Amino acid sequence: MPVSIRVNGTSLSLVHKFSTGVSIATIPDVCKTPSPGGPVPVPYPNIANSITLSNGTSTVKGDKAMAANKGSKFALSNGDNAGVAGGVKSSTFMKEATWILYSFDVKMDGKNATRLTDKMFHNAENAANLGGVLQNPVIVAALGQELGDQICTAICDTRDEADEGTIPSKKYPTLQSRVASKLSSGFPLYKPKKLDLFVEMTWKIAKRVGGTFVGIMSEGRALSNGLPAPGSLFRGLAAGRGAPGTTFRPDFTVLKDAAKPANFDNVKSFVEVKFKGDTPTANQQLAKERLGAKNAGKYQQIEESDCACD
Repeated sequence: MPVSIRVNGTSLSLVHKFSTGVSIATIPDVCKTPSPGGPVPVPYPNIANSITLSNGTSTVKGDKAMAANKGSKFALSNGDNAGVAGGVKSSTFMKEATWILYSFDVKMDGKNATRLTDKMFHNAENAANLGGVLQNPVIVAALGQELGDQICTAICDTRDEADEGTIPSKKYPTLQSRVASKLSSGFPLYKPKKLDLFVEMTWKIAKRVGGTFVGIMSEGRALSNGLPAPGSLFRGLAAGRGAPGTTFRPDFTVLKDAAKPANFDNVKSFVEVKFKGDTPTANQQLAKERLGAKNAGKYQQIEESDCACD
């Protein structure tokens, strides 16, 4: 479900049951684990998702769903499943994630609303996520109205073509490839029509959370402003061949300044387009996680339902 409600700032989206929020403990979840010599403490990862939200709002909704507020929780966590003797502090495993931070001036059902990047305790306060919840920021805040409208127009036109049965096709094997072609020269080079909007550009995923992504660029081609052009689709695929989980290719890369090179510092947003029934790939999910809370605003997923197509 799209996230359309902003709470404070310019892109902090409201956490609700269907906001696809994920909280990953940055402090290990140390749980006692059975061994032949008796239980031993073992550090585990711990991950909780907004789909398990409970004790949230009942009268006020966010995007027609239960919203997260102070006192609510992600009721189930995973990663410490083997620590059946319980956390060293909580004596539990796979238990709830609860809020450390929240908005101080925005309330829902009389309690403080929670947002993208707000920190959480994990496994009944046995661990914590000090990086904050990850989920999509609000679209207009992340992309701007003009670009958001252009991408949504391409999405809606593509949906019409799909309903007419003209795509998918040999030329456009996926709906996303058709959307990408509407805003570029098309397969396989996807030469951009706008110098601040690169299409199907491949990026090397950072090796650690919060690290730098590196764009795969052409060795010989240049854009009209003289800067290096993104590598072709084939060059991007070759860079990632044999190394699963090292690259991802967002549908669009939006730059902050078209007059500057397409490097990570100049990236405003990586945009993924999803139609009904689509789910993020493993590499897309990894990229989102590696961006971390610091760069959470750089990852934007636009769903067909966001665009209010007729």
